[in-house]
Amino acid sequence: MRRLLLPVLILLAAGLSGPALALDGLRLGIGDIQGEGWSMEGVSLDLSLGQRDALDLQVERLRLPEPLGTLRQVRLHCQGGGLDNITLDCPQVRVMWRHPDLGQGTGTGRMTLRLDGRLDLDLTLTLESMGRFQVRLLQGPEQWQATMTLQNLPAEGLLPLIMTLSPSTQDSPLDGALLRGALSGRLRAAGGDDGLQHLSARVSWRSGAFAGADGMLAGEDLSVDLELEARQQAGRWQGRLDLAWTEGGGYVHPVYAEASREAPGRLGLSFRGASESGDLQVEQLDLTWGEALQVVGRLRLDTRQAQPLREADLILSRGRLPVLYETFLQPFLYGTVLEDLETLGLVSALLQVREGELSRAVLTAVDVHLDDRLGRLGLYGMDGRFLWAAEETPPASSLGFLGGHVYGIPLGNARLRLQLEQDGLRLLEPARIPILDGALEVETLKAQSLSGGDPVVVFDGRITPIAMELLAAAVDRPLFTGTLAGVIPQVRYQGGELSVGGRLLIHAFDGLIMMRNLRLQDPFGVAPVLSGDMDINHLDLAALTGTFAFGRIEGRLQGHVHDLVLVNWEPVHFDAALYTPLEGTFRRRISQRAVDNLVSLGGGVGGVLGTGFLRFFESFAYRQLGLSCRLRGDVCEMSGVAPAPTGGYFIVQGAGLPRIQVVGFTRQVAWRDLVHRLVGAVQSGEFSTNADD
Repeated sequence: MRRLLLPVLILLAAGLSGPALALDGLRLGIGDIQGEGWSMEGVSLDLSLGQRDALDLQVERLRLPEPLGTLRQVRLHCQGGGLDNITLDCPQVRVMWRHPDLGQGTGTGRMTLRLDGRLDLDLTLTLESMGRFQVRLLQGPEQWQATMTLQNLPAEGLLPLIMTLSPSTQDSPLDGALLRGALSGRLRAAGGDDGLQHLSARVSWRSGAFAGADGMLAGEDLSVDLELEARQQAGRWQGRLDLAWTEGGGYVHPVYAEASREAPGRLGLSFRGASESGDLQVEQLDLTWGEALQVVGRLRLDTRQAQPLREADLILSRGRLPVLYETFLQPFLYGTVLEDLETLGLVSALLQVREGELSRAVLTAVDVHLDDRLGRLGLYGMDGRFLWAAEETPPASSLGFLGGHVYGIPLGNARLRLQLEQDGLRLLEPARIPILDGALEVETLKAQSLSGGDPVVVFDGRITPIAMELLAAAVDRPLFTGTLAGVIPQVRYQGGELSVGGRLLIHAFDGLIMMRNLRLQDPFGVAPVLSGDMDINHLDLAALTGTFAFGRIEGRLQGHVHDLVLVNWEPVHFDAALYTPLEGTFRRRISQRAVDNLVSLGGGVGGVLGTGFLRFFESFAYRQLGLSCRLRGDVCEMSGVAPAPTGGYFIVQGAGLPRIQVVGFTRQVAWRDLVHRLVGAVQSGEFSTNADD
């Protein structure tokens, strides 16, 4: 009906203008016309007959199927054409209309229309919202073909058109969006009475920019080329799409990527599917990002499902670090220990999805280097293969590295055999990780709930003896003597907290340091919090003070540091006391330099230091010495081994002759000042003994 209406009117006009009836003009008031899915209201046709015929078709309202909507004030004017019994030839045709969203539209060109329905229409159109572009429409009895040619068409005009053609929603993501740049290329479409059958496009976008109103999408300075070829057969589409991104930056939350001609982004895929069933199959996918990334595979999607991806076989055949990490992985790792790494190496992977769920995954690493820029963790020369399956038990996985560090403490060559489970992993056999001249021997390691927000890690092991000198040098601390060793039982990480269920024993300075109730909150965060208790038993003071330039003290040291709290490795709370026990048959001597430094630390004065002859003595006997500090915030409440009769507290109680006594009077001191004094004493041993310090 729609295709035959105008030819019938032309034939009527042609018959009226024949020899039987001579007219100069004809006006037909047709009224309303309806068809399946469309209608015209207020239709009229004017014919001017003479040497050069003219036709003027006017429609007040042309209702088209959604999403096109209604066109108003439609007018087709053919001037200077020729009209015979079967053909209307319009070498100069003008078309005008108005759309409520796209505004005024006009077109100029030519048209040839035959009685059998053949149409040849070549127009240069101008849309108020888009600019100029050229369209050619060819229509036969059972088929049609349309070609659109774009040349530097402003892309901002496409946004109203896209919104018009898109399904209307109350909160459309296109509301407030931005689209800019210049479009050039050609689009072709062909079909018949049953609709669109063939679609092809070759389009370039230059100086492109886009932005979403919600800030989740953005791009600038883009150069993109698109090629599309698609055909419909028996209700199913099949075709191929190729996309090349050669310049500019784009942001799709949370990933930002930049392309260049040296490292372009390319996407190629062959597809088939049916729009009615919502089924789309990507039979061949090839995604590359310069030399850093290559992904191949296939997909099957169901657009009717809330989770459209139903099946997938994807292979990351090439993934080069650091580009893969910095561009595609790091945005998803913020807030974790892996958020700021220096990386190097190669990775590959395989992913399988079945029925909308991940069913199998394989990750392979070759000569990978990972180093945290905050100095917390590093692994070098790492290789591994991780295998995971949703249902069956996969083969064993492995992880090895040539070296690394944890907070600057060096790690040696190690390899771990692991079993990946549905939501966790476990160590298959004990492993040994060298640390300086000792090692961490891991007996058991198990992790659960890794995919959730609260993973649980359980660990048991022990530390074989590590020289304290090497450990102190590794973390840039004063050189201690002795060894670090002990059993580490029932270590558990859960809820962002690392806890040690047993006691950690440190053998150092011919004595023992025992640590209990150790807990570390947010261990790899910005401000980790460490808490615990420490007891010190029978340390050799000569070995301890001989490590520093503090001054020599002979004797044995007892003490404790209870209710210890460190925030970002700085103490904010503890109750500490260090002293020599009264019992015991060990030698008790203190040097002149050590006395001076203890006076400065306690803010006190020596009992008989003012007498000149004491300067000739290098050391003195003592009965007992010690200091205590109760730290709350930034203030340390000081005390000694006993109250002094004249006020204050004893730091050193003398014995024998000449007798020396050191009494402290400062009860409160700023923690930073105390640390400054201690550092100065350790480094030089030169401190003032002024009571006001």
